[in-house]
Amino acid sequence: MKFLTYLFLLFSLNVFFAQETSISLDSCIQWTKRNFPIYKQSELYKTQQAIKVSAIREAWLPKLNLNASATYQSEVVQFNIPGFTTNFPHDAYLGSLSMEQLVFDGGIGKRQQRLEALSTEIEIQKNTVELYKTADRVNQIYMAMLLAKENISMLELFKDNLMQRSTSVAAAVSNGLMLQTNLDEIEVELLKTQQNLIEATENLNGLCASLTLMTGKDITPKTTLSLIPAGGSSIVMSIMRPETKLLLMQESLLDERYKLATNVALPKLYVGAVGNYGRPGPNFINQELRFFGSGNVSLRWNISTLYGLGREQRTFDLNKKMLEIQREQLNKNIEITLSTYTSQLSALDQLMKLDALILAKKAEISAVSAAQLANGKITSTVYLIQLNDEMAARLNLKIHEIKKINAWSNYNITMGLINF
Repeated sequence: MKFLTYLFLLFSLNVFFAQETSISLDSCIQWTKRNFPIYKQSELYKTQQAIKVSAIREAWLPKLNLNASATYQSEVVQFNIPGFTTNFPHDAYLGSLSMEQLVFDGGIGKRQQRLEALSTEIEIQKNTVELYKTADRVNQIYMAMLLAKENISMLELFKDNLMQRSTSVAAAVSNGLMLQTNLDEIEVELLKTQQNLIEATENLNGLCASLTLMTGKDITPKTTLSLIPAGGSSIVMSIMRPETKLLLMQESLLDERYKLATNVALPKLYVGAVGNYGRPGPNFINQELRFFGSGNVSLRWNISTLYGLGREQRTFDLNKKMLEIQREQLNKNIEITLSTYTSQLSALDQLMKLDALILAKKAEISAVSAAQLANGKITSTVYLIQLNDEMAARLNLKIHEIKKINAWSNYNITMGLINF
């Protein structure tokens, strides 16, 4: 009994989730971002950064060198001192292990690590900029699907209306109250409507297939599309474009590179030690094979690196000015584009108010025409003209509603989506 209960609950959940077919424009944009192959590069860049940082840290590991040599000399030192006889061998052997440890690198290592981290973030941000371009494409397809769905709805409503009139006119024709041509005109209009429905349905199927490929989700004509614009129901008030963030990151990279040039110009401090086994050693009088060694502290400073600091400063200033110009150009383009969408939003609000008034009037005229057709006072041609006008008014209202959502979405996409 418990097994059947669990099975029923599982089936109910599957049915519930299967029926959850409503999607939003924001979801489609986020799915598309994660579905594009370039999105996967981010993890590769992070792995590449970890490898480079590991190589930078290796500079702080002790440097070890192992050397071994054996030599034979045709002449050796001899002393002619009365009472003291020298008999140095002609062969010499030396095995040495040297170690050198970096103590102070002028801050180069830490600066290089910051540079690698920032470079990785910039590459990832470049991918984000490329992926952000898909938001506009998804928005276009999404809005085209909304229009296609409304077109199909209007055509089906038009078809239903025609079928009702066809039934009443057919009865009137059979009773001899109307001519057959009235019925023929309505039936021809029905056939045209069926043609339009076929074209509209195929158009919607193609748009669904395109959005499915972009998002990686199964989107069908039955999928419900929410009427919420990209970025949510509130207009974005500040610019948050990926390009803006990229320019700021590139400016930070210039700062780090200039600081690195300064670090490179600082002296470096090392400590070292050498262990040897062989002969002869520092005390060449002792020709026994033995251990001996030495330790050292060294300061190295390539003073000539100071020559390039002025050049690095000038290069830094020029590159920074170029980035400022690019930022100004980006903001200018955004400002121009936003003014277009702001004007569209203002105009569409006015158009929709007029659409509502027009539709009310057209609906009244169409209702009167339907009554007149039923009483035989007008022909089917006149009635179809009025009905077409009503359907056109309904479709215009829907088109303007969708255009407003589209303008709103374009405005937010231009400003920069927060949750992209």
